[in-house]
Amino acid sequence: MPSLSAFSDKGSNALQNFEVALKLRFAYLEKFIETNYFRYSLGSKYPAVDLVLAKGISGIANSANNYTKITASISDVMKIAPLGSLSYKIYAGKIKGTLPYPFLEILPGNDIYYYNKSSFNLMSRFEYICDQYAGINVEHSIGSGLFRFLGITRKLKWRQFWNAKTLYGDLSVANKKLNNSPTPFFKDLDGKVYAEIGTGIDNIFKVFRVDFVWRVMPTPLPENRSSRFGIFGSFQFQF
Repeated sequence: MPSLSAFSDKGSNALQNFEVALKLRFAYLEKFIETNYFRYSLGSKYPAVDLVLAKGISGIANSANNYTKITASISDVMKIAPLGSLSYKIYAGKIKGTLPYPFLEILPGNDIYYYNKSSFNLMSRFEYICDQYAGINVEHSIGSGLFRFLGITRKLKWRQFWNAKTLYGDLSVANKKLNNSPTPFFKDLDGKVYAEIGTGIDNIFKVFRVDFVWRVMPTPLPENRSSRFGIFGSFQFQF
């Protein structure tokens, strides 16, 4: 994200928006833990399907935006004994309308060294925007893997994994023109693919995880990034 000094409020108007949305989820035999105020999912043995339909309506609450958004995803965690487990999420979305960038799809980046499973960890925040996209995230938790052959790592009960995140994105000509300021800060994938792959060590002292991540596509690297490789840490509690 560019610094605050890059933006000027001279001659600008506040952005106001009114949106209604319908969220649908189908997860066969999904189990939950419920409290008085919250409900926590314990997952399902079957894939879960999520669908979100949103409509922006102009003329209400001073909104000038008229658009339609649709997003859909399917996700699952599969046991593949004796090879551990495989989790995946396949998703896609489309925005119909000409909108300023806060109401487009801002791809989730990460500017810190704490690993975020829901983001592209070698993508900067606000690096890319799009109005149509499709992607897949995959992670294979191998278990002890190669660590079982080394005495010290076998005793430490370290776990091995690999993952991959890919996304196709594009931005319509109308949205490119609207969001192309004299000094554009945001890019679009222009019909190309962004991809990261990674591997790492889990269950370090029962709670720590270390990820080694490579940014594969697109090329070349943006000016603010000097390396295609990064190391990230995180906490992960497993029962």
